Amino acid sequence: MKIINLSQRSPAWLAWRAQGVTASEAAVILGRSPYQTPWRLWAEKTGLCAPADLSQNPFVQRGIQCEDNARRGFEERHQTWLLPVCAESETHRLLRCSFDGLTETGEPVELKVPGQKTWDEVAQHGQASLAYRLYWVQVQFQCYVAEAARGWLVFDPVKPKVNPLEFEILREADFIEQELVPACLRFAEMMASGQAPTPDPARDHFVPQGEQQIEWQRHAHAYRTAEAEVRRLETTLKAVKGQLSEAQSSLVALMGEYLLAEQDGVQVLRYRQRGSVDYPDLLAEIAPDLDPAVLDAHRRPSTTRVKVTLKVNDADGEEGADSEQTVAAGEGHPPSRAKRRRRKATEPAAEAADEAESNAQEGDIVFGYF
Repeated sequence: MKIINLSQRSPAWLAWRAQGVTASEAAVILGRSPYQTPWRLWAEKTGLCAPADLSQNPFVQRGIQCEDNARRGFEERHQTWLLPVCAESETHRLLRCSFDGLTETGEPVELKVPGQKTWDEVAQHGQASLAYRLYWVQVQFQCYVAEAARGWLVFDPVKPKVNPLEFEILREADFIEQELVPACLRFAEMMASGQAPTPDPARDHFVPQGEQQIEWQRHAHAYRTAEAEVRRLETTLKAVKGQLSEAQSSLVALMGEYLLAEQDGVQVLRYRQRGSVDYPDLLAEIAPDLDPAVLDAHRRPSTTRVKVTLKVNDADGEEGADSEQTVAAGEGHPPSRAKRRRRKATEPAAEAADEAESNAQEGDIVFGYF
């Protein structure tokens, strides 16, 4: 391997990583990651999409803070020293690693500072856990670049009286030569040529191009204009509803003990309505062990939900708006119901949290430690 003299997390290091394929990207490239697709990774590395800013992610922050302690712990347990270095493969210079540490004999050590959920999963399932399976690919990549016969994967929560979970990972030459390296080299060629991997419509973002981009801009402008008008009308309606409520309260107050009144074309009826049944509480009481399959048999048809988010520059001091639309599955007509709410436009870091949202484990596992 060829050692590259870079300080990890420096701007030069980020640029170096962006120009090649790294160990942490290998599982994504192979299609083994449930958190990112090959297309999304390609789009970020070629500049089509901006990568999420994870600098404020608490798992990332804690991993960085505990990095030296985790490294020292491994050194003490194994009576060795670890050298955190950057390196490239001698054979394929685009294949690159930022090692958490190389032992005196050149074995890569991948350190993870997991959150509690990941720790519990690894402790219970070991090599069958999702975290192990994802990082196993990373260590195989590191063994290739380091030309090592084995590597180490360490889950260390860096907590008192908690022993780290260590896995010795032997180099698997057939996997490396027949699957891992060819896939990563193809991905590097795609980065250079601009040829995108096949996107996954269920997971990847649609990015309009050419005529579609022009059409998208036209419809987006129409949506913004209509949404602004809806916001204006809702403000007016809210004020009118306030006047309506105030007048109603005054009429009821005039009625005193009477339940019914009618005068000047206005009839007022006061009545008591019985409360609704709290069915979740009822089920919990009478059938606490109810099989979910029984509930599914009585579930109404699924609906397709559409959420449109308008984003504005915070410098403008304006609000963004989410318009959530519910459409009955299979129907081709416009949505019949819409639920709207306001919020400030999100920063990239907040978006990252929302996406790692779709899977709360993402921040825990994937970004637990670099």
